[in-house]
Parts: sequence; structure tokens; C-alpha cells
Amino acid sequence: MRRTRRGPSRRRDWLRFLTVLSSAGVVTVWAAGEFIGERHWLTTLLAYIPQHPFLFPAALLSVGSLALRRPGLAAVNGLVLLFGAFYLLGFSVGRQETGARADLRVMTYNIHHGAMGVDRIAADIRQQQPDVVLLQEANAYRSWTDPVPPLATLLPDYHVFTIGDEVALLSRLPVSQAQSWRLRRNGARRKGLDATVKVGKKRLRILNVHLMTSATGSSLARSKAQAPTHLRHTAEARSEQFEEMRRWVERQRDPFIVAGDFNTPPRGVLYRRLPGWGLTDSFSAAGFGFGATYRSDLPVLRIDHIFTGPGVRALRTWVPPTRSSDHRPVVADLTLDD
Repeated sequence: MRRTRRGPSRRRDWLRFLTVLSSAGVVTVWAAGEFIGERHWLTTLLAYIPQHPFLFPAALLSVGSLALRRPGLAAVNGLVLLFGAFYLLGFSVGRQETGARADLRVMTYNIHHGAMGVDRIAADIRQQQPDVVLLQEANAYRSWTDPVPPLATLLPDYHVFTIGDEVALLSRLPVSQAQSWRLRRNGARRKGLDATVKVGKKRLRILNVHLMTSATGSSLARSKAQAPTHLRHTAEARSEQFEEMRRWVERQRDPFIVAGDFNTPPRGVLYRRLPGWGLTDSFSAAGFGFGATYRSDLPVLRIDHIFTGPGVRALRTWVPPTRSSDHRPVVADLTLDD
């Protein structure tokens, strides 16, 4: 009697089943973030969970499919990885105008109070040579001293503007005005910096923001019993901060940008409101790659952004791979329309 070889057949059946399961899981994660994430405080964290682990099965299954000579399944898993790279991880293929001349270079940088060394922050700025630097967490905190005075000493070519809070502006260009931008809602203690910079004969309005973060794992772990209240409060406060920002955008008549630490990834529903206000994400428009800014040692989230308004266009945008803070900076070469 002829004995059938069921071992390889069973392995192929399992491979097919796991491929279907993995593909369905990736699509489900994408759909959850797209259609229910951040639309209610209960689903806020869906937009902030790192998506990379959901693609590991597809990567392993791709290798297994090739090893078992199943090119069809390998192709399916490859497509799942490609889908995940663009729609879960936010891989960008922007249009970079490498030969065009920029009117100015802007850098936004959450410097984490200079905790890892103000000299390292200054070195990052000197290396990128921005005309305007927007800093967040640029204040004294706990045992760390105020990083702005030593930065001003280390970077004498820049005029320094601060509002006595955690945001600051450094500029090699003339600044005609700089004032505090206050968030009045829901007891959320956040400020921004509203400034006007002269770029040749043109004026550029700049809003430097550091928006409230969604609940972090550490904050929820500290008060598990209060987690629902904390999630609801942060979701409401963030939505109100975005509304304050929308009102600022609607008042502008000059070319403008809004940049800083938004604590908001591209898959968040709050982020997706911004194109409707006439704002363009400079990295999506003129960057290449994932552009993740947090954390700097293992970047998995793109939460720091430079948005351009009407009359401003990004030519090139990039994220320098520095570890001088817990965030990586974002740098953009911009041009202003005539």
C-alpha cells in the first residue's frame, strides 16, 4: 500500500491558514485606527499603539513561504507588508525638489528640557543650519536648569524669543513680533508661541505648538482606577486645543506655518482634520521614509510636524537621526509664493 506524505501538505495548509489570519489582522488594525480610533475617548489609544508588531507575522510568513516554495503565499505576505508600510507605518514618498532654492529652513525640536546635554542640542542645530528653530520643552524642569540661556550663548547667531513657558523660538531672520498663544479650554495648561518672521520682503507667520499628549502607558499605570477619567479628560482637552488652533489658522492673512510637537500621529482623527483647514504636512509632501520622531532611540511614532499653510511650500523635509533628546527634530526647506 502506498503511503502518502502528509507532513509537507499539513505545513502548507497551516501556512495558508496563518497567512489568511495575519492578513485579516493587519486589515482589522488598519480599519480600527481609520474608522473608530480617536473618535471616542475609549478608542483614543488605537491611534497611538505602535503598529510594527502587527507586521512581524507577515514578515515571518514571507520567509516561510519562500522556504516551502509557495511563491503565491510569499507574494500575498509581501503585499501585506507593503500595505502595512504605507497605511499602518505611514511610509512617505514625497516630491523632493532637490535643485530648487529655499527661502528659509525651519527646524522644530522637542529638546526634553536639555536633559541629555544642551551642548548636544546646540550641535544638532549647528549641523542643520536652520534659519528658524522652534523649541518645545525648552524650560527648567525638576532638577534640570533652563536650557534657553546656555543655548543662546552657544548659538550667538540666533535671536532668542521665549514666553516664560516651555516653547521658544530661535531665529537668524528678523522677527517683528512674538507673543504667547494661550489655550484657554478645559484647564489644559498649554501655551504656544505666535511670531512673525521677515523673509526678505515677505512676512511669514509662525505658530509653535506643544499640544497635550494622549494618555501614556506610564500615566495609566500610575492610576488604573482613574484611567477612564484620565482618558476622557485628555481626549476632550486635545480636541479643544485643535479647535483653538483652527481658529488661529482661520484668522491668518499672511503666509503661515504651524509646527511643533503635536503628540498626534498621522493615523489619528485629529491629524486628519488639518488638511481641511488648508494645511499640508511637509513630510508627507516632501519627505521620504517613515519620518518617526519618537522615541529617538527607537523611533516608532511620527508626532512632530511642520505644517504649511497657503502660500508656503515644502521643498525638502527630513528627520535627522540624532539622539540628543527623547524626540528627533524635523527640518524643512520652505519657499514662499510671490
